[in-house]
Amino acid sequence: MRTEARASGSNLLATTTTKDAMDIPPPSTYTQAEAYAPMEAAAAEAVAALPDFPGFEWRLWSELPCSHNGVIDPNYVEVEIEYRFTLPDSGTPLVRQTYVEVLREFWSGLGYQILRDEPVHVPDRLDHNLYARREDGIGLWYWVAGYTVLRIQSGAVPISDPADIEYVPPSGGIRPGSKYDKVGKYFPEGIPEQEAVAPFESPDSYEDSL
Repeated sequence: MRTEARASGSNLLATTTTKDAMDIPPPSTYTQAEAYAPMEAAAAEAVAALPDFPGFEWRLWSELPCSHNGVIDPNYVEVEIEYRFTLPDSGTPLVRQTYVEVLREFWSGLGYQILRDEPVHVPDRLDHNLYARREDGIGLWYWVAGYTVLRIQSGAVPISDPADIEYVPPSGGIRPGSKYDKVGKYFPEGIPEQEAVAPFESPDSYEDSL
């Protein structure tokens, strides 16, 4: 089983082969529906570690296809959650440099495997690509580019019935259900009412969603 994910604003394609192409799909810690809560908890955890946090511009949920032996497997999907800074905040030394250093130390301290930590040279700008992975298969990108983003990825997980996907409130100052909370396609009947999360803080617990 193979999943592919492209870092925002980048021509760099990161490919993770989780089993040889001839093997059956690998076991997964989560299903698609189960993955959102621990992924959002990972995002909230990262936000809490960042000093002088300015807030995100928006949150986006999406999926990437998973392939097996070169053929897309309709039974598997990769969940992707992206938090993006505003363009002005994306250009500050705090977001472009300090946060790379903080997250590198923070994720390493938690025992996450740092798989990429590299500068990316583009005309008139030095970007950065920091990628860590947890034992449960969840990947964490911090991609410094024109827009800087925090992206959380599930790896290949069994696809779920859309009705089984539960809403998880965003972190980083985004108001749940607002136009900046870009998850509406998953909840065609409307996003469930949520108690707003305090700006730049994470919910006290995601336990009820796990």
